[in-house]
Amino acid sequence: MKGIDVSYHNGEINWAAVKAAGYEFAILRAGYGRYISQKDKKFEQNYAGAKAAGIKVGAYWYSYAVSPEDAVTESKVFQQILSGKQFEYPVYFDIEDKSQVALGKTVISNMIRAFNDSMRAAGYYPGTYSNTNWFTNYIDADIWTRDTVWLADYRANFNTTIPRDIHQYTSSGSVPGINGRVDLNNATRDFAEIVQGGYNGFSPAQQPSDPKPEPDTTYHLGETVTVSSYYKSSTETDSNKATVPSEWKVGTITRVIPGARNPYLLSGGSLGWCNDGDIRGRGDIRKAASKPAASRTYTVKSGDSLWKIAQNMLGNGARYPEIKSLNGLTSDTIHPGTVLKIPN
Repeated sequence: MKGIDVSYHNGEINWAAVKAAGYEFAILRAGYGRYISQKDKKFEQNYAGAKAAGIKVGAYWYSYAVSPEDAVTESKVFQQILSGKQFEYPVYFDIEDKSQVALGKTVISNMIRAFNDSMRAAGYYPGTYSNTNWFTNYIDADIWTRDTVWLADYRANFNTTIPRDIHQYTSSGSVPGINGRVDLNNATRDFAEIVQGGYNGFSPAQQPSDPKPEPDTTYHLGETVTVSSYYKSSTETDSNKATVPSEWKVGTITRVIPGARNPYLLSGGSLGWCNDGDIRGRGDIRKAASKPAASRTYTVKSGDSLWKIAQNMLGNGARYPEIKSLNGLTSDTIHPGTVLKIPN
């Protein structure tokens, strides 16, 4: 599917002409930084124009964050700007600014986790945008499959090892209805099946254009799961098995075939297929499964998130799935007053 991404730098856009030229989606810059005053000057106009033309939309937020907490602050402003709108495509954390390079891979990766977790908890379907250099050198590899990826790589022999659902392949495109150069993208995934489940401003009862029936399965598109065995195909009976929790695998469900023996495709096929019996739990529960039961508790306070609690209690916000698994949580939403068990 052909798409574009735009900001106020692209000026006035004739969205009807863009649609007539065969472009099906547009990712709109909502803003940058940590203040509401940094909202993109053309965001509202671009959103209304694209919607009126029948173009599916997503949004992105350009980050200047320097810590996970700063990234959460940016996400809250992003949410404020997106409120009341509907997006058929993901909402992306755009991390690529040269001022952030010195932060290092661990901090940058934790910022991505914190931002995307905050967006997910608020009901959005998050993704990460960056270029091949950043994904290779400054971003942990688990993030490649943790959330959907929008990858920028303009080379003729572009990277093929980093899984991506959208590939931004040039910043020098020409599109009818837009003056000057335009970023062009190819999408290999239609996100309608995901957002219709209740993300990005859609309620479960609503369906965007070209709806598909909700799979009658235990797990659904976009969920991250831990598996102890997996298969080469949806019909295969011989699996790759791991009995030790440390050898279990983690993947994101990227396709569902209801009724199949192994209905869940993991991480676009890079891991394989699995069924309900292979899934040990939602999120990454490998560390939690290897540890003894929790011996302490924590009472949720206003303003807490699972990532923040994991950061404060476990020293690493990325360990929040252990808290989810230990407490049997099925979403990232928590409420003040809830008593949570904390892993050792």
